[in-house]
Amino acid sequence: MYKELIKSYIPKLTPRMIKDYGETINISLTDSETIILYQFIMKNYSEILEGNETSFIELKRKLNPNLYQQLLNLYNENKNKYL
Repeated sequence: MYKELIKSYIPKLTPRMIKDYGETINISLTDSETIILYQFIMKNYSEILEGNETSFIELKRKLNPNLYQQLLNLYNENKNKYL
């Protein structure tokens, strides 16, 4: 059920929404980090929803280690709740 909701929400996602969400959970994002995340999500969300997490390797190379770890922790928390 949640997968379908996520799939229907992704086309409406904007970089501003990502940055605003980061702020609400105390993750500061630069404009370039926000664009990297937006492009990553748009390109890889369907794979990730199906359990293929290999695309995270690409993301790890593009972000600083601290931010990457914060995002990975956030992903794992939400994966356990909703996927």
